[in-house]
Amino acid sequence: MKNLIKEFFKKRDGVFAIQLFANEKLTLSEFDEQHLIMRMKICGLWKPEPILFRADPFLFEKDEELYLFYEKQSGFNHGQILMIKTADLVSWTEPVVVLKEPFHLSFPFVFEEQGKIYMIPESQEDLSIRLYEANNDLTSFTYIRTLLKQEIRMGADTNCVDNYIYKKDGIFYLFTSFRDNWTINQELFYSNNLLNGEFIRHKCSPICISNEYGRNGGSLLNYYGHILRVSQDCANDYGSDIDLHEIIAIDKNRYEEKLYKRKLFSNNHLFPDGGHQLNIVYFKNQYIYATDYREKRWTWYHLYYLLKKKIKMQSKRQ
Repeated sequence: MKNLIKEFFKKRDGVFAIQLFANEKLTLSEFDEQHLIMRMKICGLWKPEPILFRADPFLFEKDEELYLFYEKQSGFNHGQILMIKTADLVSWTEPVVVLKEPFHLSFPFVFEEQGKIYMIPESQEDLSIRLYEANNDLTSFTYIRTLLKQEIRMGADTNCVDNYIYKKDGIFYLFTSFRDNWTINQELFYSNNLLNGEFIRHKCSPICISNEYGRNGGSLLNYYGHILRVSQDCANDYGSDIDLHEIIAIDKNRYEEKLYKRKLFSNNHLFPDGGHQLNIVYFKNQYIYATDYREKRWTWYHLYYLLKKKIKMQSKRQ
């Protein structure tokens, strides 16, 4: 009984919330109070449906306004995609739900192609990678097509997650990842046509096999001409830090990358237990950095998982 009580009150994997930084220079080191412009609080974990994730932030600029898209997940509900926006980096609008489905959504990668704005969210519970198109004011997204159907794999968190597109020389490269025998594989697909083309598995895929580097932590970054793939470190814990990898070559027949920078958020009190997202845009003569931070916290809903685990173990013994 004593061990059961101790287990129940133990801090868990963590709760995520968003924080933004602004800097006149492009940097990978100055995530500090001086440049912090917004930090969502972690609170209400005692409520019936505690907010566990306000995470996976993506920034998008349109008509001199900055849009912030992110995942929100409360309690046992499916994650939804929300949006807030600002014209001055001071006043932000109230959150609007721009996309929800009968399955979990997260990682809302938003991009523009030929004058239209699209989103590719993570939709692993639907066993698919889906493309959505925005309305004029970006308050709603409509399903357009399925880019890739996923194989059914056994195990936890095995389907394609954290997906984004990178366009180069007219080719659309689709980055995604899944677990194979509990090891994360970073996969690469490509197509000549976003709206109608088939996405073909790259001959170099998987391009990374690693729990430390295999899962995406944001879309590609252009850092002084270096094209960087952002990965989240899941080697020892989920979403504990961010690493960067420079893409040396990418085309239909070749892919090569090398490690560029490790552990961006380590030993930073603004990221108490890490973080797993980085996205950067240029807005109002400043670079705006969207990150999320993690805190290991206790929440009542863990009782459900604890009891379920105990019941499952008991039934196996019988």
